Amino acid sequence: MRIEIRPAFDEAVMRSQLPTRKAAAKLINLLQAMDLVQIWQHPGLNFEKLQGMIEPVSGEQLYSLRVTGSARAISCLLKGPTIVLVTHHTQHDNAYKK
Repeated sequence: MRIEIRPAFDEAVMRSQLPTRKAAAKLINLLQAMDLVQIWQHPGLNFEKLQGMIEPVSGEQLYSLRVTGSARAISCLLKGPTIVLVTHHTQHDNAYKK
């Protein structure tokens, strides 16, 4: 899987605590080694569609990925296949607010 990282994701990760930064790096390495079917099926990633949420730049559907027990990455999919890491939220509930 090809990965594109938006500045908002990168900046939020860099502001996070070290364990969360390490988990984000681990997530990126994991995603690079997988295809889309494996990402959908991976039990630890909890890759799920966010109903009614669209990425403003590309207009693509948004999805959530687990970074840690409380941290989430918001992403979208582009043809290629490419996963775009759009934003990072250290608090699970904040990730789902529009």
